[in-house]
Amino acid sequence: MKKTINNKKFFLITAGLIFCLVFLKTNFLAVLAVSPSPAPLDTAEEATSSSTEDEKVKEIRDAIKEKVNEIKEKIEKRAYVGTINQITDSTLTLENFRGKKRVRLTEETTIIATNKKEIKQNELALEDKVIAMGIMGGNEILEAVRVVVVPKPSVTPPEKVISLGTITSVNSKTSRLTLSSANNPDNEIEIKVEKETKIKEQSSLESLKFLELKQDQKIIVIYPKPKQGSLPLASSIFVLQ
Repeated sequence: MKKTINNKKFFLITAGLIFCLVFLKTNFLAVLAVSPSPAPLDTAEEATSSSTEDEKVKEIRDAIKEKVNEIKEKIEKRAYVGTINQITDSTLTLENFRGKKRVRLTEETTIIATNKKEIKQNELALEDKVIAMGIMGGNEILEAVRVVVVPKPSVTPPEKVISLGTITSVNSKTSRLTLSSANNPDNEIEIKVEKETKIKEQSSLESLKFLELKQDQKIIVIYPKPKQGSLPLASSIFVLQ
């Protein structure tokens, strides 16, 4: 009898455990079915995203370009750069690559010379290059607040000429020599030599005197291109033999 009762208890406990396991498994699967899983990104969505980013980059570039042009335009409306070609009591006429520009001067206008010192209007001169800054008025006339005179560019050094030839004569009294050109032997060039002329032996660069130059020596002469009708003035002479 006891054995039967124990068998029944064992059966009921086992059945209960199986029921619990089945119940838990079912609920767990249901939860997994309901839980959202991340969907893979579609290729079309990737292309759309990339296209959107490109459009944004283009918008930013266009905005920057527009801002730069706006700044340039504002600068051009507040300053003129040019050379003075006309001066009146209260107006300067400047000329630049865009044509003629008018600048109105007042008692409040500050004028700065090339030495950074303030000057008066009557000290401005024709051909002065200036930068005029101020407020744009009617008819594109600039009401100048400040005018700065720009230094003139330095004088371009004269073109240098290099001649190779043979000495045909040396005149110690006049400090001149005659050179027969290597390219054209029939063409003789008279060249003047002065104290500042550097005369050197080409291989050793040893300094020589004018009196050491002799007929039939081959030399290289360097001199600034002379003005028409003037003799070349040698700056350097190199004796080859």
